[in-house]
Amino acid sequence: MSQPAIRESAINVISEGTRIEGRIVFDEICRVHGTLVGEVRANPGSTLILAEPSVVEGNIHADVLIVDGYVRGDVVTRTRIVVSSTGRLIGNVTTPSLKLEFGSYFEGACTMDEKALLKEGP
Repeated sequence: MSQPAIRESAINVISEGTRIEGRIVFDEICRVHGTLVGEVRANPGSTLILAEPSVVEGNIHADVLIVDGYVRGDVVTRTRIVVSSTGRLIGNVTTPSLKLEFGSYFEGACTMDEKALLKEGP
């Protein structure tokens, strides 16, 4: 089964050394190596990848969230959250699926009720 082609123009990259503050909204795929301070919102069908040097201080709403870096804030995802062995997540999460890899760090409460998730919306 082949994966759909990803347009290069659909991928956002926030490089290491970059700091963005405020309300951030993105579509499709966003890869972060820098620092985001504020609310991060992703449109339906999106993936947020937080690389190892990334720092996010604020709440996140996305379809899929992959954490290799550091997050301090509440997270709501429509599909899943993966916290890798280098990932740190401090905050409450609402998601249908949470995967914590060996060595990851999670501090907070987790709600996995899909009905509650649908009420909160994006």
